[in-house]
Amino acid sequence: MVRVSREDFSVAAATNASAYRRVTIPMLRVEAGPGPAVALIAGVHGDEWEGQAAILDLWRRLPDILQRGTVYLLPAVNAQASLAGTRLSPADGGNLNRAFLGAPARGYTESVAAALEARLLPRVEAMVDVHSGGASLRYLPSSVITRYGDDAYDERLPALARAFGLPHCVFFRGNEAGSMPAAASRHGVLRLSAEIGGGGETSRSLADRCRDGLLGCLGALGLLPDRPLPRNREIRLYDLDAPAATLRAREPGVFVPGVELGQPVAAGEDIGSLIEPARPDTPIRTLLSPQAGTVVCLRAIARSDDGDCLLQVAPALPLDSLASKY
Repeated sequence: MVRVSREDFSVAAATNASAYRRVTIPMLRVEAGPGPAVALIAGVHGDEWEGQAAILDLWRRLPDILQRGTVYLLPAVNAQASLAGTRLSPADGGNLNRAFLGAPARGYTESVAAALEARLLPRVEAMVDVHSGGASLRYLPSSVITRYGDDAYDERLPALARAFGLPHCVFFRGNEAGSMPAAASRHGVLRLSAEIGGGGETSRSLADRCRDGLLGCLGALGLLPDRPLPRNREIRLYDLDAPAATLRAREPGVFVPGVELGQPVAAGEDIGSLIEPARPDTPIRTLLSPQAGTVVCLRAIARSDDGDCLLQVAPALPLDSLASKY
């Protein structure tokens, strides 16, 4: 018998206009007897819509198909940022993916992180946390494997990435103590992420691919009926670990990319330019690829400033080589 319950929680989010305001974070618990407990999370950044749409879809579908275990669904874990359509929390400008800093919680964003670490992470064995490029970036739809600190290699991660069903997987290391991967690591939670879409928009196709990926992960973890294997069994691992993978603007300008997501490029290849139409005497600045690889991320906003990420280029490796990367 499947049991469904709302386990919403609220945190303080005071503003100058509302001293005692609280924001409710929606959470649905779907339980179908003994089995693993898994969290499906989106909306860590409020302007990343694909995962939010996918988990909202599962909010309605999952009670009819879950066969065992427990699933926690959080379609907009930073509800305030989702309602505002912003990456950061409007109450305090906080980045939820850098707010897992422990007690005392200072402001709305850290209070959300503290609640997740106290109420959710100790109860689950695995988590899938979906992101996108938000308003400023677009990503090649990819599952994401992150290593935090000195975590040991977890041989379950490549299988979970394959179960997500996308032909691309990105790997990088995280060292921020306040990140969600760091919090998952502290609690021994198996974690897969994803980067799907961006540009401040979404589509039914991307949301459906995300939903199907989440279902694939639940199937691989044994919570759903036997599911056919994803078509894309052989996927490529893109190594974003190298500092050269990210090309940043060194001065203001309008970014005119000359490449597309998924395009292979050579080191030093012309990948676009920075122009300044309001100052036509300013020379066009040609941009060169920082290394050989595949374009996995592109800036979605043309007007750029010094330090903005313009694109990411990563070399591809077989997914089975991930063990050696650890």
